[in-house]
Amino acid sequence: MDLLRVTGSLTRADGKTYRQHPFRVPPGIEALRIAFTYDRGGDFPHSLVTLQLFDPIVCRGAAHRFAPRQTIEIGEHGATPGFLPGPVSAGEWTAEIDVHCVIPRVDGRANEYRLEIEGLASSLPGGQETIRGTASSFVPTGERTWLRGELHVHSEHSDGRWTIADIAERARGRGLDFLFLTDHNTASGVDLLRARLGDAVAVHPGIELTTYHGHALALGAEHWLDWRTGLRGRTADDVARDVRAASAFFVVAHPDAPPDDVCTGCRWTYADFDPSLAGAVEVWGGLWDGPEERNQGCLELWRNWLNAGHRLTATGATDAHRPEDWEGPVPLTYVRAPDASLPAILEALRSGRTYVSSGPFLELRALRGGQVVAEVGDSVERSSRPVVEAHCQGSPPALLRVIANGQVVAQEPVTGEGRLAVPADPGRSWCCAELWSPAGDVLLAVTSALYLA
Repeated sequence: MDLLRVTGSLTRADGKTYRQHPFRVPPGIEALRIAFTYDRGGDFPHSLVTLQLFDPIVCRGAAHRFAPRQTIEIGEHGATPGFLPGPVSAGEWTAEIDVHCVIPRVDGRANEYRLEIEGLASSLPGGQETIRGTASSFVPTGERTWLRGELHVHSEHSDGRWTIADIAERARGRGLDFLFLTDHNTASGVDLLRARLGDAVAVHPGIELTTYHGHALALGAEHWLDWRTGLRGRTADDVARDVRAASAFFVVAHPDAPPDDVCTGCRWTYADFDPSLAGAVEVWGGLWDGPEERNQGCLELWRNWLNAGHRLTATGATDAHRPEDWEGPVPLTYVRAPDASLPAILEALRSGRTYVSSGPFLELRALRGGQVVAEVGDSVERSSRPVVEAHCQGSPPALLRVIANGQVVAQEPVTGEGRLAVPADPGRSWCCAELWSPAGDVLLAVTSALYLA
């Protein structure tokens, strides 16, 4: 049964808009089949037009991927990756076309998209895996230790070029304690990855909220969150508040990514955003000096927001879309927590107990009389005249630095293990430790901030 057939035209001016196509599902429909096509306009850069599907109550998923021709199926026992299986309820549904970017056709004609939705009277013969996993059980040790985690990964449930099975296979060999799956605007793959990995790695839910003017991770989000800024007056501040209301953790992702149209919407351009609503900045993604990375600008944004008085955790991740993205000296986030359960990891992230590293251990502590009085994420009274000490282990030849209010205040060459201590300057409000290559051009590790009150 045909439920919807529509063809639309798009021009360059339609970029960063939303087109909603309502349709009615009558009783007796067991499944939906959606055919969606759009004009790419070119090979590179190219248009990006995605699809979201809403049933009468909730969002049923998103097809945030680059294929200009897609077939999407959804039924009670199966669904195309990116979408949630479940009953096809009778009532008013909406297929939303999200127009991220339009690259004009070379022949000058308007770009077109076509959407066809068919209702099926019988269940789907197949579909994605429907096995379900449960959150891994981790017994608290009672003592905090450094746990190694990946915060930003994509699968075939959005624009990843590897499967849930691929991620599970490779995650087992990375020595991870925890992993957040963060597909674009959907959490449909999380339970499947949990089932694949069992207790080998703690798999936690997450979503990359893929707005038109910047991306953010909602770590801990198990259900769709409305990312659509500009729709009915919605702002990035509203999105961040909703992430917090969902007990999730808001990370500004790759804020200095390449601009439109190279990476549409990837760069953080919300000039009026309130940084106090964020929890963290992704200061390092992928290879530090990779051809697609602009990590220095991400690090500088974090420093600038700290200088403005905001307390924000430093995080890093691979933003992996394929197996190759886990190769080389890529960063992971280390958190100081008693176990790898979701509550423990989120509490550590919120408290700023992190460092980001491609391998070496790095910590920053405040000492008084030789005793530790504060660690990263903590505050220490300047008037008590503490000494700030950076400590690294397992480092290749490198420069160990203490940074205060964004400036290098001490630096020392190290190999293997090293320590560097400086008095806390009464004119400073925060400090962190950094480990750089001998030439000072490749970051090896960075801690979150320790605050001077």
